[in-house]
Amino acid sequence: MSEQNGATLDDLARCVAARNPFLDNRINGPSADDVDVESIHRKAFERLTRLALETCEHRRGVGAMLWGEAGIGKSHLLSRLARWAAKDHRAYLIYLHNLQAAPEHLPRSLLQFVIARLTHGRSQHFGSTPLFHLVHAALLEAMDHRLGQYSWPQLERAFAGVVERLACRELPGETPLDGTVWNVLYQFYRSTYRALQKKEDGLTASLAVRWLAGETLDAEEAKTLGLPPPLRGEETVALRDNQQIKHVLVALTRLAAARNRPFLLVFDQVDNLDREQVGALARFLEALIDSSPNLLVVTAGIRATLMQWREAKVIQDSAWDRLAQEEITLLRLQIPEAVEIVAARLRQFLCPYSGIAEVERRRSEDALFPLGEGWRERTLGGRAEIRPRDAINEARRGWRRQQAALAQLDPVEWLRSWPHLDSSGPEMEGNSDPDAMHRLLDEKIAEKWTEIIARYQAEPHALSHNADHLAGLVYSALMQCRDADHRYGVWEVARVPAPKAGKPTYHLSLRVRETAGGDDVRIGILFLAERNAISVAGYLKRLLEHWGDYHRVVVATVHAVGLPLGKAGVESLQALRERGEDHFRLIELSSMEIVELEAMQQVAGLAQSGDFEIEYPEDGLRPVTLHEVIEAYHRQGRYRSSGLMKDLLAPAPRPKALHSS
Repeated sequence: MSEQNGATLDDLARCVAARNPFLDNRINGPSADDVDVESIHRKAFERLTRLALETCEHRRGVGAMLWGEAGIGKSHLLSRLARWAAKDHRAYLIYLHNLQAAPEHLPRSLLQFVIARLTHGRSQHFGSTPLFHLVHAALLEAMDHRLGQYSWPQLERAFAGVVERLACRELPGETPLDGTVWNVLYQFYRSTYRALQKKEDGLTASLAVRWLAGETLDAEEAKTLGLPPPLRGEETVALRDNQQIKHVLVALTRLAAARNRPFLLVFDQVDNLDREQVGALARFLEALIDSSPNLLVVTAGIRATLMQWREAKVIQDSAWDRLAQEEITLLRLQIPEAVEIVAARLRQFLCPYSGIAEVERRRSEDALFPLGEGWRERTLGGRAEIRPRDAINEARRGWRRQQAALAQLDPVEWLRSWPHLDSSGPEMEGNSDPDAMHRLLDEKIAEKWTEIIARYQAEPHALSHNADHLAGLVYSALMQCRDADHRYGVWEVARVPAPKAGKPTYHLSLRVRETAGGDDVRIGILFLAERNAISVAGYLKRLLEHWGDYHRVVVATVHAVGLPLGKAGVESLQALRERGEDHFRLIELSSMEIVELEAMQQVAGLAQSGDFEIEYPEDGLRPVTLHEVIEAYHRQGRYRSSGLMKDLLAPAPRPKALHSS
């Protein structure tokens, strides 16, 4: 916007007073709108892209450890890598963070994240998704890109030829091709293509996506995909174990290789995981890297935490050797580089006002207007190096001083007096009053929540409805409530181990204080996000078979998935409801409730890893501790924000004697 289309000096002054382009000093995930300075960490970026291309060219799996101190720019660099991958479809990049599933469920949860991103989170209409284009490109290559009409038997033979050629290229250590996975991928493609032609409803493609993501199918659905039937009629069909889960991921990397595109799994802020989760994830990724001919796994985190895990053998030596085969360390910036980050944000902010003559004159005199060279000398002049986050924080303080000056002057006077304003005073006033500091932290947390919620609203497919992941989110929240001096009456929280064979009856167990004293109340919690009625009926039947293990049973479902009930499921649910509300609750989680649980744990994870910083009037800039975040959640009532958490944290009446039947 320029003068001729309405921008004035008053408009600029109002914008300077109302907005601060330096408020955000970190990002929550890849974005196409980052203010990016390509010269920052250029060598590290070029090394990552070179590694990605080499994995494809040399048909190998590689692990790269990207590390450095908090605020050094790891997430910004990964966002740049995501933009590089997206440009001209150079690579398939799956960005992952805040994994919450229990250790034994992490591989399946990881697979569901990957498939969700490759299908844009859809349950149908896959024609425009990356997964469809992956298989389509392999078929084009099989037909030597010749145009023409082909019968489905011809295409099936061509796809079989692709699989055979990929098998011939196998390198020592690679996982042998799993014909079942490739058959399901072909069924997915055929059904999606025919649905685009309006020749079928695409149901087969939907079933294929569910199976590829590790979800369950009944016998009839499995037959549709040509899968072996279950051993017993009332059972379901799904990927059996981590080995089969690995087969699906390996197949995806091979499809990408057939298209000469690298496949990247990027784990950001991995230091937010607990030790058991890290160990389990590292073991699985070690096997995946060894088996995949076209895979780059990037693990990003704070160096100190990752090194502690290595020394304590949280990550086994063999797994470390794979994940950290390439070590990429991000260092602090030289001052000219830091100044360029600030200048880039200023250019973006002032772009709409480029037609105002007075503004252009100031910018020609001083490239850092309205902060100014004086700001640079005062704040950065005595330093040799700096973190990107510190440079942005210094710019934020300088901007607030200009806002304070604008509050005292009209726009013309402000511009005329600039840069000779007395802007060297404190950027904010304050004291160590606890209430004031609490308000400041609450505001900062609210900002983070707003950013995270906005990201999920812009990318709803990034929101996981996986039951194991949801159980992990609630487990973390309940653990924080347990550690809060029992103010919620929560005495014990535990993950319930799944049996070696079969599905879990419960995900979590909870012990809470009874309202009027006496014995504690034990609650069993199950998360259901199944799209198969037989599978749902099996879960509900197991609850009845194990009735009496807990005083209360809570089943949490997901609105976006629903609760499919066949005849057996209806009967089991009715039998559970007959136990009464003191004994059985069915609670549905909305998408917004899940987003808020995500935001709660993402911000807590930043604090846990030392990567959440705030500027206090007396203390200056310092990391926010996990304890401070948890205390803020208590003040704000966030732990009771979802219907599920509110129910679990409510005072527990002592149920009447349980009856079985």
